[in-house]
Amino acid sequence: MTLVEVLFSLVITVLIVAGIVNGYIYCTTAAVKAELAQAANAKAMQRLEEVRSATWNTSSSLAEDQLVATNFPDEIVTLDVPGTNTVGTLATIITTITPISLPSPMRTIHVDCVWQFLGGEWITNAIETIRAADQ
Repeated sequence: MTLVEVLFSLVITVLIVAGIVNGYIYCTTAAVKAELAQAANAKAMQRLEEVRSATWNTSSSLAEDQLVATNFPDEIVTLDVPGTNTVGTLATIITTITPISLPSPMRTIHVDCVWQFLGGEWITNAIETIRAADQ
């Protein structure tokens, strides 16, 4: 074997190993991003359930309306990734409640969970539903 053949095989080996390492790094980063997105979705769903459980009674003589945006201020939460010892990513839960103009009283509930992935890309998980008054 000549020196050129040895160097050429060494370059090919380095390129293959670099490709494997880059693939591993990409896969682990994508897995962490997917776990954080799932945790953000769970936090947004938790807030949505809190809002949906608020009292909004229009049919009785003692009308009560707790389904207003001031009862659900923006909240900073931690997105925990299970199985790691790292500090969770901070996220902001934003709740928007808007009335719908229909014959019966209805409101749109929109919840955003905004977080930043690895100090770069901003990601928003959004959930929306419609709720009618309690009967």
